[in-house]
Amino acid sequence: MNQLELLSPAGDLKIYKAVVNAGADAVYFGGDLFGARAYAKNFTIDEAKEAIEYGHLHGVKSYLTVNTLLKNTEIEGKLYEYLKAYVENGIDAFIVQDFGVFNFIREYFPDTHIHVSTQASLCTKYGAEFFENLGASRIVTAREISLKEIAKIHEACPNLEIESFIHGALCVCYSGQCLMSSILGGRSGNRGRCAQPCRLPYEAFDDNGKKLNKKGNYILSPKDFCTIEYLPEMIDAGVMSFKIEGRMKQLEYATGVVSVYRHYLDEYLYKGAKNYQVSEADIKRLLDFGNRSGFTSLYLKEHNGPDMITFEAPSHTKSNDTTSEFPEKKIKLDCKVSALLGKEFTVTFTDENGNMGTASSNIIEKANNRSATKEDIEKAVSGLGNTGFTINKLHIDYDDGIFLPVSVIKNARREAIEALTNTLLGSSNKRILPFKALKEDTKAGFPNHPNCFVTSTTIEQIKAASEFDFVDSLAVPAKLFKEAKKLFSGKLYIYLPAILRDEYISSLELSDEADGVIAASFDELGMVINKGYPKDKVILDHRLYSFNNRSVNGFKANGFTRSTLPYELSLKELKHRNNQGSQMIVYSRIPMMITANCTVKNTIGCNKSNKQITIVDRKNENLSVVCNCDYCYNTIYNSKRYIAFDLRDDILSLNLEELRLDFTIEDANEVRNILDLYDKVFNQNQPFTYKEDYTKGHLKRGVE
Repeated sequence: MNQLELLSPAGDLKIYKAVVNAGADAVYFGGDLFGARAYAKNFTIDEAKEAIEYGHLHGVKSYLTVNTLLKNTEIEGKLYEYLKAYVENGIDAFIVQDFGVFNFIREYFPDTHIHVSTQASLCTKYGAEFFENLGASRIVTAREISLKEIAKIHEACPNLEIESFIHGALCVCYSGQCLMSSILGGRSGNRGRCAQPCRLPYEAFDDNGKKLNKKGNYILSPKDFCTIEYLPEMIDAGVMSFKIEGRMKQLEYATGVVSVYRHYLDEYLYKGAKNYQVSEADIKRLLDFGNRSGFTSLYLKEHNGPDMITFEAPSHTKSNDTTSEFPEKKIKLDCKVSALLGKEFTVTFTDENGNMGTASSNIIEKANNRSATKEDIEKAVSGLGNTGFTINKLHIDYDDGIFLPVSVIKNARREAIEALTNTLLGSSNKRILPFKALKEDTKAGFPNHPNCFVTSTTIEQIKAASEFDFVDSLAVPAKLFKEAKKLFSGKLYIYLPAILRDEYISSLELSDEADGVIAASFDELGMVINKGYPKDKVILDHRLYSFNNRSVNGFKANGFTRSTLPYELSLKELKHRNNQGSQMIVYSRIPMMITANCTVKNTIGCNKSNKQITIVDRKNENLSVVCNCDYCYNTIYNSKRYIAFDLRDDILSLNLEELRLDFTIEDANEVRNILDLYDKVFNQNQPFTYKEDYTKGHLKRGVE
């Protein structure tokens, strides 16, 4: 078993040092750029250098969050020098979401470890295997998966480190699958700027307009995660790094939570699982450090449930009298001194892990006048006051009557401490290969007019789409494939679920009759590879973000040549993306959240009937919440239709393979109306007119 690691957040240098002293084994933090907490204080390069050195002196590792999606200009213009500075300063690993950034690090910084962020939504062994085979040293599991699911990942990938969240805030949406903050307010969670709309009140209504809120209006706001009672079971499941959430939390929170989990991890190591028991007093301490309407640990055992939701009080509260101060942790050293006549004077310091620093001076001669005493040597060699070290044991071999000035002893002490320090800091000579920017090549080999590609979720939608000859391809859920085959004569694809969980894999058939599949997650990419499915028949969904050409090229290098443009790039940015083999969604109800926790179950109960309800926000916008009971997740759709038809000329200039229309909650007549409109605009080149309010998403404004 890998050594267990307690992983703490740090929002600034002071907190970093404090959590080290409180007992963290590793610390993660963000820098000036590309972190998922853009509004946190974060670290400058100089502060990070000091933090990394402080950590290494104390045997603590440092991980930098680079867990946002990057645009071409950022990845080609800023990323290399930014990461290079951290590698030179000894960073132990980068935490990464963007597939382009992943490949970038592997290419230019091949010795630096990569931890795949929870933003990648990894839920199964297939996603873990996908990244392990590409060189990831660790994955951070999706927060929604259970102990059993973690254990299956560990069983399949025993050499891959597994990191899981154990305490702190939960997202109601699968991390990396949320567009709500982005679409509603222009603040992208994928870019570290989430405005947390899930913490706002919503009223819920059924089809008849009946209000469903019985417990409160904060129906998308989860309680904080607390797994202190399940640490032995998590260890048995294969978790080796135990991650505390909270890079924007205050020092008292970070040190307090770390200290409690440190105590219980040590309890487990010393006493074993049979004698592991958490006191009520320590649960109370954790609550006092901060919570949202209490704690939940439900995901470890169950798929979802109303006990996870705050309902009435979404804000983070804490006790005013919590204090958690920890003195600076001094590194205990054994010191051995050799002061023998006719031999070199030698000082050697050794820490608890056997790391050693030695210094020697001139040959010791006989004293003519006053000779050095043992007390003189002990006093001079023990002067470590301004360092991070303290002497635990001191052994002095010496002869009487020797000439040994105090200055010689102190110089040797200082040089030995410097040698030990250099050993503890380690070598920062990891390989840094020369950077070479990508050349843009966006126009070779594209058709002049994209094909029409439609996705449908109901038989009624399939029948309606089949009435239009210009629809070249259709994608449907696996359960509708056989019936769709009877209705549609064009190319027919299977649209895999937005999230893949282990319990549903066995029932998910990839028909040989299908012309291909749309894969929506890294787990599904790993699954199709595992099953030997032809990669050239796989289309990457918009959820497999290809924000930059490094991502596009990385997928293509692994055999996946077809992709879908992400929602969060502007037209201007899309023009600099390599769109060969790509499709662009030009109509949809934008899916703003994919949630494991079921809002329908939390309000009216679960009847596994693919129920749909409406939630209404403070601005009176109606958002549809649709259950996918086959795979047990909710999709929350935007209130407005996303229609890009009036940008026809700009879209056709992108040299796309296909234009895609996604039908989800529409009835048959709505499908016909939208396809009629598409035909007029894209096939007949008629002006676009539409009476209802709609959105063009980020095609004009983009995201920060």
